[in-house]
Amino acid sequence: MYSLKHQIIAALSLALCATSVNADDIQIKMIDSSPTEGLLAFEPSFVRANVNDTLVFSSVIPGHNSRSLLVPPGAQPWKSPFDKEFRVKLEKEGVYLYSCDSHKNMGMVGVVQVGKAVNLEEARKKAAEASATMVLGKDRFAKALDKVQ
Repeated sequence: MYSLKHQIIAALSLALCATSVNADDIQIKMIDSSPTEGLLAFEPSFVRANVNDTLVFSSVIPGHNSRSLLVPPGAQPWKSPFDKEFRVKLEKEGVYLYSCDSHKNMGMVGVVQVGKAVNLEEARKKAAEASATMVLGKDRFAKALDKVQ
């Protein structure tokens, strides 16, 4: 018969395996035109995710990348190469803001909420600063952040 210690270790091992098995890949397309977002957009522009999910950015049309503008405390910022699939593992709860380097001023931005929005006020402030420099799509960050719960 297994000791209580062995039973606890087995239960924890199963729990850890279940967590990694349940992680999702979330596809985000970088496109020139979206029926819901308009010109130069990430589709979808807002994503609700879980810790350990992975964002998978793919460029449908050449000329796009993804760069984090704000990540929650302890999360790793990112900058993808242009025109290549890029994966970002979401390891911390909070709100993530990102943009395309070439088209940020045209409103090519997105928002991810992972678990609790622990840095929502900071995200709103950063989004307002970035939106003030945009020529088009000035309301995209605000619309996406309105979906955060």
